[in-house]
Amino acid sequence: MNVKAWLREFRALFLLFVALPVVLGAVAAYAYKPDGFSLLYFILSVVAMMSLHAGTVILNDYFDYKSGTDVINKERTPYSGGSGLLPEKVLSPGQVLAAGLLCFLLSVLIGLFIVLTRSPVILLLGMVGAAIGVFYTAPPFMLAYRGLGEIARLIVTPLMALGGFLVQVPVASVDSMLSLALPLSTVIAASLPVAFLNLAALFIFEFPDFEADSAVGKKNLVVRLGTGNAAYLYILLCCLAYLSLLASIFMGFLSPPACLALPALLLSVRSCRGLLRNHNYPKALVPYLKASSDAYILAVIALIISFFI
Repeated sequence: MNVKAWLREFRALFLLFVALPVVLGAVAAYAYKPDGFSLLYFILSVVAMMSLHAGTVILNDYFDYKSGTDVINKERTPYSGGSGLLPEKVLSPGQVLAAGLLCFLLSVLIGLFIVLTRSPVILLLGMVGAAIGVFYTAPPFMLAYRGLGEIARLIVTPLMALGGFLVQVPVASVDSMLSLALPLSTVIAASLPVAFLNLAALFIFEFPDFEADSAVGKKNLVVRLGTGNAAYLYILLCCLAYLSLLASIFMGFLSPPACLALPALLLSVRSCRGLLRNHNYPKALVPYLKASSDAYILAVIALIISFFI
């Protein structure tokens, strides 16, 4: 078994991307109701989310290989272009497909355990998340190929945070969630800047793949808009992240310590400037892809810390 290859296939950075919103929701739950916090269900919720996303990433590798975009991609970076393991024939398509499906199965099994023993409402969130994960690149919907992948990404981040919260503060029905209007509003407010920064990071990762995606008809928003126009959409996403953060603090949904996330703005500004200058030069974009990724991670960690202050 090629352990290094499989570690590369699972791509730890992207697993961290989805673990952080779940942690954010769980920490918000701890701040609201510390005596109800369960370490076991916290671990299970993080593992379930990481398994779901691992399945999504691996199936993305499989279907991007089948479509040909990863085969003809000559501009692969640590953040884009897939793992490269299928075009390099390090792993077979059958192995990758099986691994992706097993990840989804593990996520479903853990999710059902949580639903049956802890929080029935999680079933609805889990079904939406699983559907988006499977059909992100899989037929018949192929969201990422039809300009809907970015919208899906924007939706799932608040869902992950809400899931992390509701696992710790279980409710029996959607109606009973009305009694949690205030803490749920806080979770949603905290998840908005996270969602915009998450989408911004994953959006800028699409730029190096522009030529390959265009060639095979993978019409994500970068392909549809062109790299020049898409660069301005990236800037808008970054602006919305920090504006939503400031608005949530000003309106009282988040406490002033949430300002700890604002230094991430420096990294976002760097990535915006770099993207404007280099949107047509994939290799030159790598430092700015990293800056965007780091801005997201820094902002989420800062928001998590703010709930303890």
